[in-house]
Amino acid sequence: MFNNLTIKRVSIKKISGLCGILIPFVIFISIGIAMFYSPWFSWTEHALSDLGIEGISSIFFNNGMIIGGILAFIFSLGLIKKLENNLGAYLLCLSSIALIGLGIYPETLFTIHWIFSASFFILLTLSFLILGLDLRKNKSDYMLGTLAIICGIASFSSMILLIPWDGVAIPESISCFPAFIWFMIYGAKMAIN
Repeated sequence: MFNNLTIKRVSIKKISGLCGILIPFVIFISIGIAMFYSPWFSWTEHALSDLGIEGISSIFFNNGMIIGGILAFIFSLGLIKKLENNLGAYLLCLSSIALIGLGIYPETLFTIHWIFSASFFILLTLSFLILGLDLRKNKSDYMLGTLAIICGIASFSSMILLIPWDGVAIPESISCFPAFIWFMIYGAKMAIN
């Protein structure tokens, strides 16, 4: 017989998984709408955070980062409960807090925004490398662990791509968009199992 604690764990895992599935949709839609209202935006000349400076685009971008960060926070709490070695999940949790900070403190507050931005990308990279190494130890998570390592390497190597452009939107996208897709895939696994 199931007791209340078992049912509660299953519910938390499923809710966390659903949050993981929603993360890329919230992030991609909010950035897409913000770009629609920002015809001046150029992938090679701007940062994604430029979309959060003013006007209608800032409402969509900043709120999208806050909501996406909250979803990532809930997802990472589910990972902390699920994984035996959860250092990567704790770092992911901190990364999600930094993503929320990106939305709360737009680029007009340069120093604060930069601290949250740098923290987000560094913590995201480290969390995926650690998660990947840990997940590869488990046969059922081996492929998702490999994908997490690829996300971490892509995030780290995106710094090299800063050189040819004035803006950082492309390296930022290479750094985080694969991770958002990983959230969706692993979230589906958590929600189903």
